[in-house]
Amino acid sequence: MTIQNKTEPAWYRWYILTVLVGVYAFSYVDRQIVTVLAPFLKHDLGVSDAQLGILYGTTFALFYGLFGIALARLADGWSRVRTLALGLSFWSVMTALSGAAGNFTQLGLARIGVGVGEASSTPAAVSILGDYFDKSQRATVLGLYSIGVYVGAGLSLVIGGSVVAFWQTHFPNPEAAPLGLAGWQAAFMAVGVPGLLLALLITLTIREPVRGRLEGVVHLGDATPFRSALREASAMLPPWNILRLVREGYPRTEIRKNLMWLALAAVFAFLIIRFTDGLLSADRRPVVGYLAGLEITSNVIQWVAMSIAFYAVASWFQSLRLRDPEASSMLTSSRTFCALTLAGGFLAFSMNATTGFVFVYANRYLGFTAANGLQLGAIAAICGGLGITVSGYLADYARRRFVTGRLWFTSLTAAVFTLASLVQFTTQNVSLFYMAFAVSTFFVPMWFAPNQATTQDLVTPRLRGTAFAMYSLGANILGLGLGPYTVGLISDATGDLRFAILCALSTLPFTILVLAYAARHLPADERVAQRAAMGMTQ
Repeated sequence: MTIQNKTEPAWYRWYILTVLVGVYAFSYVDRQIVTVLAPFLKHDLGVSDAQLGILYGTTFALFYGLFGIALARLADGWSRVRTLALGLSFWSVMTALSGAAGNFTQLGLARIGVGVGEASSTPAAVSILGDYFDKSQRATVLGLYSIGVYVGAGLSLVIGGSVVAFWQTHFPNPEAAPLGLAGWQAAFMAVGVPGLLLALLITLTIREPVRGRLEGVVHLGDATPFRSALREASAMLPPWNILRLVREGYPRTEIRKNLMWLALAAVFAFLIIRFTDGLLSADRRPVVGYLAGLEITSNVIQWVAMSIAFYAVASWFQSLRLRDPEASSMLTSSRTFCALTLAGGFLAFSMNATTGFVFVYANRYLGFTAANGLQLGAIAAICGGLGITVSGYLADYARRRFVTGRLWFTSLTAAVFTLASLVQFTTQNVSLFYMAFAVSTFFVPMWFAPNQATTQDLVTPRLRGTAFAMYSLGANILGLGLGPYTVGLISDATGDLRFAILCALSTLPFTILVLAYAARHLPADERVAQRAAMGMTQ
């Protein structure tokens, strides 16, 4: 069922927002639970800090970011409600299967599945909210939606820590535990299964709104949405992307460009694997397996994945430019949009680098146990949730005062987060650690709503899901794909996790410079988007 006009009662719109917040929270529980389980994964599976970074970041981020493009196109052309429900079901099953993993490789494959499933979530949810709430409420609504981030992150610490603590108390001998499960395996299963019930609730109670109905620019969707989604996916990877360039008769220069990007990706992977493997001693460079007699180390997995991401993104941009010049022009020629994508990458880098290792750090330097996950989780849920809640309102207020107010608001909150984090990761006092963690957690998510709302203001309604997926590339590939791994690599190389985390916090000056550049060009780029939307109605 679809809603043609804005005739639904106000309570129903807020119900939808509440359910979507719950979905976002579930996604972060399943995504972040690796954080609190990390010490037990290290003990039982023998993973290194760099491998923890891969499990937390790379295996998830690469497939989340790349599949997000194809699934965002599916959400833009098909039922967003069904896309969301199917994605939630899939990642919930893969989270539960993570509990059956017996080694790093098996757990990594399950984490890939979680990333693929979650890739459908936010593009579909943001697009749905855009057709239920007016533009004037967009940052506030997206701010409230983003509460799910820290509710989920907090619950992952609470649930993961509580399940492991319960298991350690009642089943000290793993062989006597139900199904012979370790505590961390039970935790994965405990957070995965309930997502299936939420997917059923979405299917039964959320109705699909018509795209663009609030702006009067109605878009009826795609006549062949699955073909379009597969087209997006095939545009990113060889040989399908190259064969399509040949089949559709594009100039040979386009094929040469694509092959050049493939060669650059291969050369980059080879050189940086040699460099990073050389940083680590043999005992800190575990071999995951062998391929044609060659050792597959954590660095091989990381940099092959990142090289694939580079090539896939370059190929996708090429495909978008050739087949949808309007979308390509609007997304790639907007200096504000590109700057916000880069700024989101920097912000996500420091955020994921710190949150991904916060429990490992506290366990290693301050003696935290699984039971401390309850305190950390409560702080994360309350402070992070409050921070996101007020951020949307404050960002909208700043926007009403100044056209560029949202971006300067983001700069201020990023600076406060960094300063609080410096205190958090240098103090030896547990109470001060908790207080600094509360402050940093309150401010770190405040960039979500203003940045997302600004990117949505820079595109026409039919491109909302695609715009979010493109914006997310920076946050996921640069931020989540590199942040946790970089901290783990530096920690393994130096033996100093504190130093590694402090290195990750050094991105603040670059973030503020990029946001200043975006603010300079925002008014002109918004006018371009407004003219494009008006042209669609004529």
